[in-house]
Amino acid sequence: MLRIKDLSVTFFKGEAMEKNVLQDLNLEIDEGEFLVVLGANGSGKSTLFNAILGYVPYQGDIELDGRNLNKQKPYKRLKDIGIVYQDPLRGSAPHLNVEENLLLALPKGRKRNEYLAFCKNELSSYGLGLEDNFKSEVHNLSGGMRQALSLFLATVKEPSLLLLDEHTAALDPRASEVVMELTDRIIKNNPKMMTLMIIHNLDLALRYGTRLVVFQDGKVSLDVKGDEKKNLTKEGLAKLYEAS
Repeated sequence: MLRIKDLSVTFFKGEAMEKNVLQDLNLEIDEGEFLVVLGANGSGKSTLFNAILGYVPYQGDIELDGRNLNKQKPYKRLKDIGIVYQDPLRGSAPHLNVEENLLLALPKGRKRNEYLAFCKNELSSYGLGLEDNFKSEVHNLSGGMRQALSLFLATVKEPSLLLLDEHTAALDPRASEVVMELTDRIIKNNPKMMTLMIIHNLDLALRYGTRLVVFQDGKVSLDVKGDEKKNLTKEGLAKLYEAS
């Protein structure tokens, strides 16, 4: 479980530009939940991710699988957290080739050749041709291929938590659909993993995920799952989204 209790983040504290981005936020995500996060720019979505990763100072508590993360450095948190960013080049080392990127994520104690064979088999199932591009530098790949590789690198060590920070926003519509279908498949193949996905596309927000929250002024203004989420229409969600 991911438990966020009384989380507050203030930028420029004590200055004229002081801004409360998150205010006493409380949120719990259970094992296996796929939470879709919506909200206008500045509503606190990315700040939540940065707090979870330890990239911004915060007040309150963040617990992952019963462990309080407050005093953990970001690099230690990343042992249990995978993340895919909006920029397709941020999830990998772009001037290294695909094989070299995969070896950077080689799990401790696993044999190199066995691991690479596993990677090739998995990537071939994506249907994007990554298995034929092991010697290609990542910056030469298409955006969709890069994000598919980033998804693999973020989940190959089976993290407890996966963060998806608008990871389809920089892709064209077709590539966005392909990456979202792949994302959904990877999540379903990791049934214990918790997933938080920030997205602005309302169609995708309604189609994917087991739970949906809308952020407004650093707080959760809507939290639905199950039939409540299934019964949401795009028009109804748009009104709530625009209100935030």
